[in-house]
Amino acid sequence: MIQVTLKAHVTLKRFFGPNNLIISMPDGSTVGEALDRAFVRFQEDLEQKYGLERSRELMQHAILLVNGKLYTQPDDVRTQVRAGDQIEIMVTFAGG
Repeated sequence: MIQVTLKAHVTLKRFFGPNNLIISMPDGSTVGEALDRAFVRFQEDLEQKYGLERSRELMQHAILLVNGKLYTQPDDVRTQVRAGDQIEIMVTFAGG
Protein backbone atom coordinates (compact mmCIF):
# COMPACT_ATOMS: atom_id res chain seq x y z
CA MET A 1 0.00 0.00 0.00
CA ILE A 2 1.06 3.56 -0.71
CA GLN A 3 -0.24 6.86 0.59
CA VAL A 4 -1.06 9.94 -1.49
CA THR A 5 -2.37 13.30 -0.34
CA LEU A 6 -5.46 14.99 -1.76
CA LYS A 7 -5.57 18.75 -1.30
CA ALA A 8 -8.93 20.33 -2.08
CA HIS A 9 -9.09 24.05 -2.79
CA VAL A 10 -11.81 26.58 -1.94
CA THR A 11 -15.21 25.15 -2.95
CA LEU A 12 -14.35 21.53 -2.19
CA LYS A 13 -13.11 22.30 1.33
CA ARG A 14 -16.79 22.35 2.28
CA PHE A 15 -16.88 18.61 1.62
CA PHE A 16 -13.35 17.52 2.50
CA GLY A 17 -12.74 19.87 5.41
CA PRO A 18 -9.83 22.25 5.94
CA ASN A 19 -7.17 19.53 6.09
CA ASN A 20 -5.64 17.45 3.35
CA LEU A 21 -6.87 13.87 2.95
CA ILE A 22 -4.38 11.03 3.17
CA ILE A 23 -5.51 8.21 0.89
CA SER A 24 -4.14 4.67 1.17
CA MET A 25 -4.01 2.92 -2.19
CA PRO A 26 -2.62 -0.33 -3.60
CA ASP A 27 0.68 0.09 -5.42
CA GLY A 28 0.04 0.74 -9.12
CA SER A 29 -3.14 2.77 -8.54
CA THR A 30 -4.00 5.72 -10.77
CA VAL A 31 -4.92 9.35 -10.18
CA GLY A 32 -8.52 8.51 -11.12
CA GLU A 33 -8.67 5.67 -8.62
CA ALA A 34 -7.34 7.97 -5.89
CA LEU A 35 -10.04 10.53 -6.72
CA ASP A 36 -12.75 7.86 -6.74
CA ARG A 37 -11.60 6.59 -3.35
CA ALA A 38 -11.66 10.11 -1.90
CA PHE A 39 -14.97 11.13 -3.44
CA VAL A 40 -16.93 8.04 -2.43
CA ARG A 41 -17.28 9.41 1.11
CA PHE A 42 -18.76 12.67 -0.19
CA GLN A 43 -20.74 11.37 -3.16
CA GLU A 44 -24.19 12.20 -1.86
CA ASP A 45 -23.23 15.79 -0.97
CA LEU A 46 -21.57 16.32 -4.35
CA GLU A 47 -24.63 14.97 -6.16
CA GLN A 48 -26.97 17.24 -4.21
CA LYS A 49 -24.82 20.36 -4.52
CA TYR A 50 -23.58 20.03 -8.10
CA GLY A 51 -25.76 17.32 -9.67
CA LEU A 52 -22.68 15.21 -10.34
CA GLU A 53 -22.89 11.45 -10.27
CA ARG A 54 -19.20 10.59 -10.16
CA SER A 55 -15.84 12.18 -9.53
CA ARG A 56 -15.06 11.89 -13.26
CA GLU A 57 -17.90 14.34 -13.96
CA LEU A 58 -16.45 16.73 -11.40
CA MET A 59 -13.13 16.52 -13.23
CA GLN A 60 -14.77 18.10 -16.29
CA HIS A 61 -15.12 21.24 -14.14
CA ALA A 62 -11.82 21.14 -12.27
CA ILE A 63 -8.15 21.91 -12.49
CA LEU A 64 -5.99 19.01 -11.39
CA LEU A 65 -2.35 19.16 -10.33
CA VAL A 66 -0.17 16.22 -9.35
CA ASN A 67 2.99 17.27 -7.55
CA GLY A 68 2.51 20.75 -9.00
CA LYS A 69 2.20 19.55 -12.61
CA LEU A 70 -1.01 20.58 -14.40
CA TYR A 71 -3.08 17.69 -15.72
CA THR A 72 -5.56 18.79 -18.39
CA GLN A 73 -6.30 15.79 -20.59
CA PRO A 74 -9.04 13.26 -19.79
CA ASP A 75 -6.53 10.40 -19.99
CA ASP A 76 -4.34 12.06 -17.33
CA VAL A 77 -6.46 10.35 -14.65
CA ARG A 78 -4.90 7.07 -15.84
CA THR A 79 -1.47 8.20 -14.63
CA GLN A 80 -0.11 6.00 -11.87
CA VAL A 81 0.46 7.60 -8.47
CA ARG A 82 3.50 6.96 -6.33
CA ALA A 83 3.94 7.02 -2.57
CA GLY A 84 3.97 10.60 -1.32
CA ASP A 85 2.33 12.16 -4.40
CA GLN A 86 0.14 15.20 -3.79
CA ILE A 87 -3.01 15.60 -5.87
CA GLU A 88 -4.57 19.07 -5.84
CA ILE A 89 -8.04 19.76 -7.18
CA MET A 90 -9.65 23.14 -7.81
CA VAL A 91 -13.22 23.43 -9.05
CA THR A 92 -13.89 25.93 -11.84
CA PHE A 93 -17.66 26.14 -11.36
CA ALA A 94 -19.26 29.52 -11.79
CA GLY A 95 -22.57 30.49 -10.40
CA GLY A 96 -24.62 33.06 -8.65
